[in-house]
Amino acid sequence: MSVSIPIDKRYIYKNLTNHENPKGIIHISHGKGEHIGRYTWLINRLNNDGYHVISMDHRGHGKWIKNNYKRGFFADKNGWNIITEDLRNLIINSRNDYPDLNQYLIAHSMGSWIGLTLIMKEINIKGLIISGSSKFPSSLMIAQKLLLNISKIFIKKDSNNLVLDFLTDITWNKRFKPNRTSYDWISSDPNNVDDYVTDDLCGFSVTNSMWKDIAFGCTKAFDIKNYSNVNKDLPILLVAGSKDPVSDFGKGMISLNKMLKKIFKNVKNVIIENDRHEVFSGLQKELAYNELHKFLNQHN
Repeated sequence: MSVSIPIDKRYIYKNLTNHENPKGIIHISHGKGEHIGRYTWLINRLNNDGYHVISMDHRGHGKWIKNNYKRGFFADKNGWNIITEDLRNLIINSRNDYPDLNQYLIAHSMGSWIGLTLIMKEINIKGLIISGSSKFPSSLMIAQKLLLNISKIFIKKDSNNLVLDFLTDITWNKRFKPNRTSYDWISSDPNNVDDYVTDDLCGFSVTNSMWKDIAFGCTKAFDIKNYSNVNKDLPILLVAGSKDPVSDFGKGMISLNKMLKKIFKNVKNVIIENDRHEVFSGLQKELAYNELHKFLNQHN
């Protein structure tokens, strides 16, 4: 049995199924500028289907902000490695608490690259589900690094980088004109978008330091050499909306699928037509959930 690692329980969401014989444990790695509380519908469905859901907000998000942690900031140094280890420790501790249950990771958007970094080291999960993700072109990654190197001259590491906000959230939303809100790109369900817009713990600008950490994480996740010691039998499900700007309207997920198939034996890519970034909270969330449910049943 792995050694239990202390975790601050203030940041953990523990939603247990009332089924007498639970099927497994699901962990969720959420995206930038949101929190686990955004996944209530998905968590309830998983609980109803017999799964415990045990997750935590990433540093600089959700409950961390409520406890006076810097909003949109991972750490002074090695931020990406630290949040990856947070997730690893959560999974290890869950294994110790429930040694007979299989564990799975649902990793969304920024959380997907955290998940891919996580599996580069030995970790006991039965399956990985990636949503709202992408493999960005190398030219885009180079441009982002250049912009970050220039911006650090003018922007402190714990200050917000409004230029990158414009190049991401604002630019993505322009693809859905005429805009009803500043975050129409998030979801095909207007009610879900409204919930996001009115949530003080969503949609905030993140620090220059976090942008740098994300760039580091993406570069690591997209380098095939970093997967030399992974469990190549790990099943992976990719799910994205055909109108998700983060995945370049499905193209980025296809690129990620091609890369992962060079490493892993069992990778499936599902594109949900006319859905946007959050496939598990959009108008076609039942369709996305059915794909997830089939995957879990196949690999339990």
